[in-house]
Amino acid sequence: MEPIFHNTGRIFYLGGPNYAENDFFFIESMGDNLPSPAYTFHRERKKNDRKSIYVFEHVISGKGYIECGGRHYEVKAGDFYFLSRLYSHKYWSDKNDPYHKIWINAGGRLLDGVVNACGFTDGAVVVPGSDTLHYFEELHETLADVNAENAAERIRISEGILCQMLLTARDELYRHQRAAVSTAERIKDFIDSGLGYDMSLDDIVRHFYLNKSYIISIFGAKYGCTPKQYILDRKIQAARTLLEEDCDTIAEIADTLHFSSSQHFSASFKKNVGVSPDAYRKAFRQKQESTAD
Repeated sequence: MEPIFHNTGRIFYLGGPNYAENDFFFIESMGDNLPSPAYTFHRERKKNDRKSIYVFEHVISGKGYIECGGRHYEVKAGDFYFLSRLYSHKYWSDKNDPYHKIWINAGGRLLDGVVNACGFTDGAVVVPGSDTLHYFEELHETLADVNAENAAERIRISEGILCQMLLTARDELYRHQRAAVSTAERIKDFIDSGLGYDMSLDDIVRHFYLNKSYIISIFGAKYGCTPKQYILDRKIQAARTLLEEDCDTIAEIADTLHFSSSQHFSASFKKNVGVSPDAYRKAFRQKQESTAD
C-alpha cells in the first residue's frame, strides 16, 4: 500500500469509504505528521455518524494543543493521547515548537469495548511520558504492505497490538495519577509546614523541581484550588485564631503571616471572611462575653 505524501507528512488509507460503525474492528487510516507551524485539524462529530473513529497519537517531538469536550489540553514530546469517536475535537501544533507525531485512526465494536474497559470515558485522554511509541511503529510496519492476500492476518495482528497499546496507556495513566496525587499531598504538607514563612509558588517550584503549570494542575485536581489560594486560605485560618486569642495587633498579625501590609491583610481577610479583622475580633469578644454571662 502506497502512502499519500503531503506537505506535513504522509497518510495511509486502509478503511476505504464503505466501512461501517458496527464492524468488529477496522483501521481507517494511519500516518505521521512532520513539524509544521500551520498544522491544524478539526473533526466534527455528526449525529448517527456511521464512520466515527477513535484517534490514537504519539508526539515524537515538539508540542501541540487539543480542544475536546469543552476542555483544553497541551501535549508534548513523549505524550500519548486518545480522542473519543463520540466527541468533536480540534488539534493543532504549536507555532514556535510544532510537533512531529505518529497516529492511527481506528474503530469498531472491539475498540468500543476496550475503551470502555479502560475507563477512557472523557473526550480526550492524555498520558504524559508514555512508552507507547513502539506500538505505533509496530502497527505501521504491520500494515504498510497490507494487500488483499494478507489483509485478514494483518488486521488480526493489528487488533492485538492496538488493544495492548490501550491497556499500556491505561496502566501508565493510572500510575501517573497516583504519582500526581502523592506529589500533591507532599506539596500540601510542605505548605502546611511553612506557614510561618513568606511562601510563594516559586518556593514550591524550587523545592520540588517541578514546573508551575504541573504543580497548579495536580494540586487543583486533588484539592480543588490552586496552591496560591490554599496558602491564602491557611493564612486566613491562622489569622482567625490570632484574632480570637486577642494578643497581637492587626499590624503584628499581618507581619506574622507575611502579608505585604496591614491594608493588604485587612482587604484579603474581608474578601474571604466577609468582615474586617477589627470587626471579626469585636464580634468574637462579644460572643465570648455573652457566653460568660
